[in-house]
Amino acid sequence: MANISKITKKRLGEILIAEGLIHDNQVQEALAEQQKSGLLLGEALIKLGYVTELDIAGALSTQMGLPYINALSYTGNVEIFKLMPVEFWEKNQMAPLDKIGDVVTFTVAGSMSENTLEELEKKIPGEIYFFVSTTSQIKQVIKNYQSPDQEKQMKR
Repeated sequence: MANISKITKKRLGEILIAEGLIHDNQVQEALAEQQKSGLLLGEALIKLGYVTELDIAGALSTQMGLPYINALSYTGNVEIFKLMPVEFWEKNQMAPLDKIGDVVTFTVAGSMSENTLEELEKKIPGEIYFFVSTTSQIKQVIKNYQSPDQEKQMKR
């Protein structure tokens, strides 16, 4: 079973307020923006300039009980990446980071559904561990996996 702790009942906005990063009126404005644009709350807060991606990653780390990691520090594992379609990684804002023995590490930039976790556990051999990263880091990791140079690097 993956190392997903029970997600705290606190909402993202409540965590950011408790950390002194935003005020309630900013959450309300971001919620209105979310309704108009279809963005996630964190994305709306970033768009409005109230927080940074790192602020959101820190709050998600608190909310999910997972450590933060800079996903760009890893070259990745192409074999694990190829076990799922690119659309899966993009839709779920996640990417594999590494495989060491039976342990496979992933990074996420948002909450994960039970179905997503079950799908991963069916396809990914070994014990699964998660970290939190920023959305832009995960997008870059996915892009790196799709680069023809990535497979060459992994075979060295």
